[in-house]
Amino acid sequence: MSPLFLMRLVLDFMAAGLLLVALAYWWLGNTSHELIGTGMFILLVSHNVFNRRWWGRLPKVARGRQSLVTIASNISIALAISALLVTSVMISRSVFAFLPVSGGPTAREIHILAAYWAFILAAVHLGLHWSMIMAVTGRLLRVGPPDAIRTAALRGVAGAIAVCGIRSMVIMGIGDSLIGRPSIDFWDFQESTIGFFLHHIVILGAGACAAHYMAVWLRWADGVMQRTEAGE
Repeated sequence: MSPLFLMRLVLDFMAAGLLLVALAYWWLGNTSHELIGTGMFILLVSHNVFNRRWWGRLPKVARGRQSLVTIASNISIALAISALLVTSVMISRSVFAFLPVSGGPTAREIHILAAYWAFILAAVHLGLHWSMIMAVTGRLLRVGPPDAIRTAALRGVAGAIAVCGIRSMVIMGIGDSLIGRPSIDFWDFQESTIGFFLHHIVILGAGACAAHYMAVWLRWADGVMQRTEAGE
């Protein structure tokens, strides 16, 4: 396994971790939030540089419903991150405060909206690539071939994460955040900081599980269609 590939994988997980941490604005404070966000953007730029060939092959990779979903996911997260970056510069009070640009309440609202969509789309992106991640992890840990007991256990864990994730989405008001509905209910970090992160981690896990099993189903459906067409 290529060390470069492993480094890319680690950087991608670091970027996802920084996005998660950046959501805790009222815990971090503005300057820390901006610095973490800047680090995340640097990692995302490196991610796209490493994957520039995929973007170059975009017209050729659109084969099958799974490929179309992956393309739609990648383009959507690229748009969300772009909106996040532009509004970050516009409302910055620390890192980019020297630039002659400014944004008002609208830019801040778009920034928050883009952040939560980027978070959910990151979960989908993770889920669509979960088979590859598990294969890499299996090789690193020298895990044997799949067996029924381990598969059933992992599916049970995935189901539990999905249930907890749906509950956490309600608790954290993610639905309101995704439609830009303002809320004055802020998380009390003095009472529980770890609770905030646990809720968002299981939300991330639930989104990844949903995307992973959707990808599994799409692969199966594409395979059935190909066999049907070949039989004709």
